[in-house]
Parts: sequence; C-alpha cells; structure tokens
Amino acid sequence: MTSLILTCNAGSNNTKLAAFDANTLQRIDDASVHTAEEAAEWLKGKEGVVSIAHRVVHGGRAFIHPERLTNQVITQLTELIPLAPLHQPAALKIIAAARKQYPDVPHIACFDTAFHHTMPEINRRLPLPRKYHDEGLVRYGFHGLSYQHIADVLPEQAAGKIIGRVIAAHLGGGASACAMKDLESMDSTMGFSTLEGLMMGTRCGALDPGVLLYLLETDGMPLPALSDLLYHNSGLKGVSGISDNMRELLQSTAPCAIEAVELYCTLAAKQIAGLVPSIGGLDALVFTGGIGENAKPIRERIIARLRWIGDFDVYVIPTDEELVMARACKALQENKDTNKTPKERKWL
Repeated sequence: MTSLILTCNAGSNNTKLAAFDANTLQRIDDASVHTAEEAAEWLKGKEGVVSIAHRVVHGGRAFIHPERLTNQVITQLTELIPLAPLHQPAALKIIAAARKQYPDVPHIACFDTAFHHTMPEINRRLPLPRKYHDEGLVRYGFHGLSYQHIADVLPEQAAGKIIGRVIAAHLGGGASACAMKDLESMDSTMGFSTLEGLMMGTRCGALDPGVLLYLLETDGMPLPALSDLLYHNSGLKGVSGISDNMRELLQSTAPCAIEAVELYCTLAAKQIAGLVPSIGGLDALVFTGGIGENAKPIRERIIARLRWIGDFDVYVIPTDEELVMARACKALQENKDTNKTPKERKWL
C-alpha cells in the first residue's frame, strides 16, 4: 500500500485537495471542491494516510514555520480570524473535518504569512501609533506558499542567470507581489490584510483610507456592507460591472471591461515598481498564479510599464502550493530542521 500525504489548500471560494506519495512526493490525485462537506467526502476512505497538510493563510506573529496542529494551536489560529476573514474560517472548518476523519495522523499547518518572516522590521511597520504595532497591526505579507515554490524552483529555471533581486507577482483571484533578495522575502504588496496592494478579482487593493471614512461617515454605509464591498464587489468585478474573470474581460469589447483591464495592469505595475527600493534593483520578474501564468496580454502590459527600470529577465512559473505543503509534512516526519532559510531548506 502506498503511504500518502494529503494536502488541503483552502481558499476563499474553493479548496484544492491533493494526494502525494509520501516517499517520492509524486502527486497521484487531486480535486477542487467548494464546501467543507465535499472536502470531507474526498478525504474519506483514503488508505495509507501518514499525514495531512493544511494551508492556513494567517499565522500571525507566532507561527513562522510549519506547525503540528493541536487544540492549543487551533485556538490561536481561531483568534486570528479577524485578520483573514475570508480564508481563516474556511481552513479551520476543513481542519476540523479532517481531524475528525483522521484523528491518529499528524495534521500540519503551513502558513501563507510564514515566508515573509524575513522581511526587515521597517518593512513590517505601519505608520500608526506604536500601541497598534504592539497589538499586532503590522504588515504580514501573504501568498507565502506560492512564493516559497518560486524560491525553490527559480534557481533551476534561471540556469545560472543572476537572480539576487527578484520580484514575483502572484496574479490570481487574489493578487500580490513579493520582493526577494537572495530568495528571501524583503517586502510585499500585501500587508496587514489580503485587501492591500494590487487590484484583484473582487478585492480593491490599495485604497485611500479617506474613501473608507467617506463611505462610513458621509454615505452612512454599515460596516458589514463596507466589508462586502471591499472584499467581494470591487476590483475587476466592481470596475467592469461584468465579471471578475480576466479571460472574459479580455474577450469583451465593452468599454468598462477594457477600462478594468487597463486599470488592473497600471496598478499592478505601480505596485511592483514600488517594491524595487526594498531590494535595490531588479534582476528577474516572475509571474505565477492563474492570471500570471495564462494571460500573456496582461504580462506584456505590465512588463511594458516596467521596462524603464532597466534590463531584467522574465519568468513564468506555475505555482504549486500543494507540493510545498507536502514537502513540509515529509520534512517534519523525518525530523528535518524547518527553521532554516529558504536557501538552506532542501526539503522545500
């Protein structure tokens, strides 16, 4: 019987599930589901399961490496729900279902924020009074599992080319960019929450906080309605009034669709350019995520707006967050050191 590592990658709208050979880390099964019940059905009946990895978007300040899930850890992750209201509850729901089905195997949390723990303190700080910083209002960064995969495979992809200063752009339903120096995170467009930075499918990205004050005070918008606007009805969907699907918008001749795509590319270039000072230049720009991998016109428009920076190589690398999670499980099983830098971790 093949020993299996299962991975549960809970997103805001769906969950990606995968099964890997625990010895070779070859992917042997996968699925995409929309509910915890569907995830539980897929998990049910798998034989030879030796561990299960769970993507958890927010690890806060406490969790900067893969962590075995205990009741105490789950309590701590539950307390972080206000920092990731779209993703954290979905992950915790699937964790509960998986632990119920497989109570005797290790369940490992892999955190999207963990990759960014190498960011300098100055890049973490928000320009607010220090008491808020002390309460945890800092820039965490997200999409860390995706960026970890880029850091893992880019050296081979680059084949000896200079990659000391890299910006990776994860463009999907959610979108962000990460500035890396020597394959370690130095800065990110996403900070305290998954709302910041690039314009996204349904999320606004960076927004003048005065707009929020206006909507709350002058327009009288209730807080739940404001949250729904920023997370679910802005971005490509809000500007186009048509869809959050980039493929559909690129095919449309509607002026609002054309404008939404143009704004998306313009803001992405601005945000990416804003990361350059954190690494002192740019040797390589990497695109990943559904849009980053598949929408060549979007890549070309963003690149065209960045060529003033100088010469840099461009890579398109499909992300594989599930493989990063499976490697973390295997490493913990083998008692390998998970506290090393990305360059030192041969298992990641």
